[in-house]
Amino acid sequence: MHVFDAHCDALLKLWRHPDLSFTEMDERLQVSLPAMEAGQVLIQTFAIWTPREIEAASRFHTALEMIELFYRKIIPAGLAPVLTAADLEDCVLNNRKGAILFVEGAEPVGESMTYLRTLHRLGVRGMGLTWNNRNAIADGCLEPSAGGLSHFGREVIEEMNQLGMVIDVSHLAEPGFWDVLSITKQPIIASHSNARALFESPRNLSDEQISALIANGGVMGLALFPPFYREDNEAASIDDILRHVEHICGLGGIDHIAIGADFDGIDATFPGLEHAGTYPLLVEALLKRYQEAEVEKIMYKNWLRVFGNVLK
Repeated sequence: MHVFDAHCDALLKLWRHPDLSFTEMDERLQVSLPAMEAGQVLIQTFAIWTPREIEAASRFHTALEMIELFYRKIIPAGLAPVLTAADLEDCVLNNRKGAILFVEGAEPVGESMTYLRTLHRLGVRGMGLTWNNRNAIADGCLEPSAGGLSHFGREVIEEMNQLGMVIDVSHLAEPGFWDVLSITKQPIIASHSNARALFESPRNLSDEQISALIANGGVMGLALFPPFYREDNEAASIDDILRHVEHICGLGGIDHIAIGADFDGIDATFPGLEHAGTYPLLVEALLKRYQEAEVEKIMYKNWLRVFGNVLK
């Protein structure tokens, strides 16, 4: 079964470790071409995340370095850059692997709409507005007494709508989440978030947020990171993931739930789900509880719909 994963940090590892090859299996890299082939990953979103130790003035340049890596190491491996809805459709029709560039945390944008438009011209097709901290657009989910979108942040939402960029609210503080929904004219996503009703974490979404995202026509991707599911990581199992799937589906989310594994951005994994090549195990577990058509929605079709609706 095809897989569409809406979040990984492979670019960060390729940037930090120049000796890493995307075309070879390496235990340091959870998303690689061999892993994608083993896991039947058809579409992979690659995040550009600029580490906090990078000075603010250098964030945009660091993002450019990661974009250069994307076109030098990932695209030549045989992946098609997905820039439009037509590109997405072409990947599906021709069973060709596709790659989508995202920004995670708008620090590279700073306070410049020119930087945002330039990133779009270079192929970036979506952006997570914050990481865990405050930036010029909004507050992240770990900010104390967090607020919502800034004036500039509101302009960014309108510009992303105009450009056909996917708006990602994972990591965003809850006031900003509601601000985004009050402004956007297109579906939004939470690329790698889980259900707060089952496990209290500032990175997880409340039932009210999930229901609002569903009403918006958006999609949330479950992160495959045990600390978003339970305190005791040693006891984590695939059953924890299934509980979150069941909970979200119970809110009416069968058409609005997907996978955003966060591979290469996580330091703990579920047993048997250590890299992108292990997705068949998750598919097998889901098929024991859901019809094949429903599992197809979770594994790739829900993402295809929302990305297809937003990309120009």
